[in-house]
Amino acid sequence: MWYSALEVARYIISRCASLNRPISNLKLQKVLYFVWVDFYRKTGRMLFDDNICAWQLGPVVPEVYYEYCSYAGTPIFLLYTTTIAPRDREMLDDIISDYLPISANELVNRTHATGSAWDVIYKNGEGNRKVIPFDLIIEKEAS
Repeated sequence: MWYSALEVARYIISRCASLNRPISNLKLQKVLYFVWVDFYRKTGRMLFDDNICAWQLGPVVPEVYYEYCSYAGTPIFLLYTTTIAPRDREMLDDIISDYLPISANELVNRTHATGSAWDVIYKNGEGNRKVIPFDLIIEKEAS
């Protein structure tokens, strides 16, 4: 079962808010990316199939970015009811907990690693805003 990236983002936002650790849009984008990677690594299933694009500050799901861009760098403190299945929520909670203590800047640095899926597509700006294919993400990040 796939979810929409926006549904997963709402779950991440709600989880962070419920832990009294609200998340910024920048950090949301990075956590959303690493949640996708780790979920795939653990299950062999795609969490969502919305495009992930190579933007200057790393992988971005444009629909999610534009939904929350009005928050700029401020924390997003919202609670949502989502349709994420209980077994997936448990796994997502564990993955989110792994990334919460890591700063947004450190997560950006991790996505910018030489040879990462983002790096292969972004190419020092030549591939700015181009889609990062899921098979490349799997090859570079989830295998």
